[in-house]
Parts: sequence; C-alpha cells; structure tokens
Amino acid sequence: MKQELSPPRLLDPGHYEEVHRDGDRVLLTIRADWPRLEETSPGLRRINRYYERLAQKLRERWEGELLIRARAEATSSTPPWEVSLGFDVTLLTPELFSLTWTAAENLGGERPHTMMEGDVWSLPDGLPLPLSHFFPARCRKQHIISEISSQIQARLATGESLFYEDWLHRLHAHFSPRHFFLSSAGPVLFYPTKTISPAIEGFPSFSLSSLSTWKDKEERSEEENQKER
Repeated sequence: MKQELSPPRLLDPGHYEEVHRDGDRVLLTIRADWPRLEETSPGLRRINRYYERLAQKLRERWEGELLIRARAEATSSTPPWEVSLGFDVTLLTPELFSLTWTAAENLGGERPHTMMEGDVWSLPDGLPLPLSHFFPARCRKQHIISEISSQIQARLATGESLFYEDWLHRLHAHFSPRHFFLSSAGPVLFYPTKTISPAIEGFPSFSLSSLSTWKDKEERSEEENQKER
C-alpha cells in the first residue's frame, strides 16, 4: 500500500518593517513578507534560504542606495517613499510549490514601480522547475504564442481587457519562459506590466493548461495511487 503524502506546512511569513525618518519627517517605509515552509527536508530548507536571501538583498538596496536618494530628494512637500515585498502562493501539493512574489517601489510618482516574478519548485527536493517541464517535447514557443494570441483576441472581442495596438509584436519581443507560475489548473504565463498592455491591466496572465500535459500526469498518478490502496 503506497503511503499518501501530505504537502509541507506553510508557516507564518518572514517579516520585517522599518520606518526611516529625518527628524519628524518620514522618508522611507519598508515592509516585507516572504514565504516560509516547515523544514522537514534539505530541499525545503533550501527554498526557505532562497527567499530569506531575496528579502535581505532587497533590504540592503532599500536601506542603502534608495534611502540615500530619499534623503537627498526629500522636501517639505515630498510624500514619504514606500517600498514593499509580498507574495501569493498559487499552488502547494506534496510534489509542487508555486508562488508569485512582488516588489513595489512608490517613490512619489503617479504609480509605483512594481515587478513580479513567478517560482515553481519540486518537492521535497527543493529544485526549481522550468516552464518546459510541464509541456510535451513537441511544444514550442510558437505554440504558446498562438494560444496567448487566441486568448487576447477573445478578450478584445468582449472588451474586457486593453492591449497595445502592436500587441502581437510585443508578445514575441517580451516573451520569457521564466515568467510563469502554476495554478491548480496548470501553468500560467504572465507578462510584465506595460509590456503588452497599459499599466491599468497590471500583469496580463494567460492559462496554458490546454497545452500542458501536467494535469494528465497528475491524474494518472492519482489513479495509480487509488489502485495501490
């Protein structure tokens, strides 16, 4: 009888918050949260260390060069600067851990500068998985672009989304297999803000479940587990 595995436990996030002042004036507020998993294997410890280092690297930048800029550019009418690190877990199973993390810098402009990255890890070994892992070998970039194009055309037809007029050219120019995460339905590829659509659209995301073989493998694995019980 095959033992049924459970996903690792998601712990309270790592966290720090700091407010830097010049006298009574707030110059820079820093808030950061990052994921933490219960460390029941070396792989899970590896994942935790990765996000700890990420948070520390951002903190060093924010409390270094950015704080120097805040002090130099601050005036009586300057609003306080705010920066943050956050994350959203998109999938957690015994075999996979996926999330997006977002770093935002609001330096007094109309809109904060925001970057988002997606990560997918195999469990329990804690190794990063590429987008190609979730597709058959015959699947190529042009197949993915074609699927995304169909979704954009459908969104434009209903008026639910805005895209730049040259969105098809931009799809190719800004395509990156690193910009993806997993949902319960399968892989989701996203584009950075303002690359294929106006800032109001955020990070345009597209489900690639119709091209992926991941769910098929998962369902076969579940059927095999059921037979062995």
